[in-house]
Parts: sequence; structure tokens; C-alpha cells
Amino acid sequence: MRSVYVQNQDAFIRSLETPVDGPVLVYLPAISFSAAASFFNVVTHPNMPAHKAMLVDYFGSGASDTPQNYGYTLEEHVASIATLLDDANCRNVTVVGHSMGGTIAICLAMARPDIVAKLIVGEGNVTAGGGGLVKQIVSHSEADFVSTVFPKMKADIFESAISGDIIGLRRNNVWKHISPLGLYRNAQALNGVGDDLLNSFLALPIPKTFIYGEKTLPATPEAIGPDTPSPDLLKSRGVNIGVVPNAGHGQMFDNLDGFVDILSKFAF
Repeated sequence: MRSVYVQNQDAFIRSLETPVDGPVLVYLPAISFSAAASFFNVVTHPNMPAHKAMLVDYFGSGASDTPQNYGYTLEEHVASIATLLDDANCRNVTVVGHSMGGTIAICLAMARPDIVAKLIVGEGNVTAGGGGLVKQIVSHSEADFVSTVFPKMKADIFESAISGDIIGLRRNNVWKHISPLGLYRNAQALNGVGDDLLNSFLALPIPKTFIYGEKTLPATPEAIGPDTPSPDLLKSRGVNIGVVPNAGHGQMFDNLDGFVDILSKFAF
């Protein structure tokens, strides 16, 4: 595991890395998820081409620290991740981002074109508004969410995990020890994504792939959302499109083989 001290936050950001030679893929997970929980099965899948994987945990989640004065803005996440990748001498790598990770991956490519040579975005937010979970979180005040809403949410998730609910198991695994303030502010950051981000993504002069779940692929203009932009628009601007069969927003959780097939096609 790589641990990098970020001086202006007085905290360590961490990534799990595979001791494999080959092209480097940097993996950025969904909102306050750990990268290992999201991508370990992807990285170790028998159909994945050999590569060096860097599974990055954001401040406030996974194995990374929780700095006291961190704002959890997209810009701050980009800066802290760039510090980690600079320490690893990452240049011209492929970045794979799921959900919030896709949004951060786009922002990283904009801020540090020396690092990012190729983008794989799995239903990242490219316009304002957020998905259902984000809207649920930001419907509360920060103080209420941290003190009251999140403890109840965590208890409900634990009970649903006991009953075997798939989403409950997934969230219980990764949200047991996260920063509730970090989760709230991450949701705020996604809810407040500027509408210019989509155009900035389309204008990036690097190979780009946007991955949809088959169940969340917008079939009508009314179905277009913050993390499901028009596939026709993306294709018209040269973005590769991947669709994970029988999957929703969870993508690699819903259909691991299908997600790996798309990565194998577009990431290498």
C-alpha cells in the first residue's frame, strides 16, 4: 500500500497497488466507497489484461485519513489524488472512475493532462443534480445529516445487510467507518457540478469511454440525467460507448464479467 503525506491537510492519502508490470490503470470509486471494495474483483478477474493497478481511496473513506479541515470539494479531491500519483511517478496513465470517481477522473484529466492519457467513466456526474442517493443526502442540512440522519442510515444499512439485501451489504461494507461529513460534502460536490463539465469532458483531446448500465441507459430525452448523458451526443463527439448488460448504476457489482469485457476493450 502506498501512503503519501499531504502536507496542507496534515494527513495521509493511500492506494492499494498490484505488483504487476504493464500499463498503469488508476481506479477511482463511487461516493465515499473504498477502491478495493469496488474494483478488487475487476483487477483480479481472469479476463483482465495484465496491468499495474492503483486503487485510490479518497480522504474520509477507505484506508485514507480523515483530515480535520478538508472541504471534500472536487478540486480538493483532484489535488490530493494528484499528490499521490505524482509520488508514484504516474504519467500518461488510464484512469477508470465509477460514479463520483468518474466525475473526479474528468476533473483530474482537465487539471493534470500530464497524468491522464485515457479516461474510462462509468456513469460519472457531468451535470448538476446528482442521482437518487445524492439528492437524499443533500435534502438535509449538514448538521442534521452528520448528527442524526447518517447514524440512522448506517443502522438501517446494517439491518438490511443482516437480511441479505445486496445494496445493504455493499454499503455496510464500505460505509462502516467513513466520515459522515465527508459523505455529505461529497454529495454536495456532485449536486453542484457545473453544467460546463460535460462540454469540458467532450473537449478533452484524449481517448474517452463512457460506460452505462443497460438498465440506466437513457432511451428517451426524458431519461437523460446528471450521470446518464445522451449517448447520441457523446458518440457524435467521438466518445466510445460501453453498455454493461443486465446492470444498473452498480455496473461492476451488477455484472462483473460484462464490466470487465468493456474495460478490456477500451482501457488497453
